[in-house]
Amino acid sequence: MRSTAVIIALLFAVMAAQAQLLPQTALDTVRTFHSLERALQHPDSVYRLDLSHKKLKQVPEEIRRLKNLNALDLGRNKLRDLPGWMNELRYMQEFSAGRNKFTQIPNTVCQWKHLKRLDLHQNHIEGLPACMGNLKELFSLDLWSNDLGEFPDEISGMKALRFLDLRVIQFSDKEIDRISNLLPSVKIFFSQPCNCGE
Repeated sequence: MRSTAVIIALLFAVMAAQAQLLPQTALDTVRTFHSLERALQHPDSVYRLDLSHKKLKQVPEEIRRLKNLNALDLGRNKLRDLPGWMNELRYMQEFSAGRNKFTQIPNTVCQWKHLKRLDLHQNHIEGLPACMGNLKELFSLDLWSNDLGEFPDEISGMKALRFLDLRVIQFSDKEIDRISNLLPSVKIFFSQPCNCGE
């Protein structure tokens, strides 16, 4: 038992010494920092950061120092956009920014080629950028309760996608069929089409 603890400690020491993309099992078990100040005390050892419920109107530029960041939660803030420098966080696998004030998906998101989970529920997003099709490792996309219109054909490029939440968004039957055909291997959650005026 003790030797296992030593091996795990050595593994984390090695990971801290070099920037790296964590395997999912390791990412699920690393410490989550809830304070940016504490995270900055050992920036190379921070893989998961939760800054939800902080009333942020801008993303703190200090996050830029967390080069090994694999998961970031900025949910329940007042953000409208992401700064361009965030594309430097090249190991990002999980990004959550639900319940903010985004009207579009920031282009920065499309630069995170290892992104596996993206949660932008309850924003005011009006459409998906074509560059979303470049997210070849994206597994789960949560967009429920946004203002989405049509989806670009390029989203069919998200070959790893398996779960897509589009509830509380009104689509016509035709658009539901179109989205389903673009993503035939994906479990898509739709709300029932509205027949209010019929």
